[in-house]
Amino acid sequence: MRIKSFEDFEPFNKLRKKMGADTLGDFELFDPQRQITYSERELLELGEFDVESGRLRVLKDKTIAFKNTRLWLTWPDHNNFHLAACEQVQKRRHKKSNFIAGLNQPTDRYVCIDCLQLLKYDGLDARRSRRLDLAETMQKEFKLDDFKQNYPFYPLV
Repeated sequence: MRIKSFEDFEPFNKLRKKMGADTLGDFELFDPQRQITYSERELLELGEFDVESGRLRVLKDKTIAFKNTRLWLTWPDHNNFHLAACEQVQKRRHKKSNFIAGLNQPTDRYVCIDCLQLLKYDGLDARRSRRLDLAETMQKEFKLDDFKQNYPFYPLV
């Protein structure tokens, strides 16, 4: 079976010109302003991505995103990593401070209980988080992979 060439099909040529495409060809559906690049992804996977607070956004579910990816945040000399726009993260964002971001669970930090409470993750609320033993247990047993089941990191749709 032979497919007809549409190069001389006038309705398509008019549409092509209307779209601003001068020549025929293919395109790649990638926008580096909205989608993470390969180098950004590499740094995020290492947990070493330095990101300005102005480039982050808070999603409707209160998690934090950079371009088309959810991520965790921390900063130097801080013991926790953050998954949501808790009070500590919001204060830092308002100061326009930079963050360190990543995708994989950090081995040297605990998850922020205030973030989990804000997200009501695993039924945690203000009343339950006051129980110190419960909060410590949740911090120690927290698995980012389990969290990603409810809040997929990549890609955001």
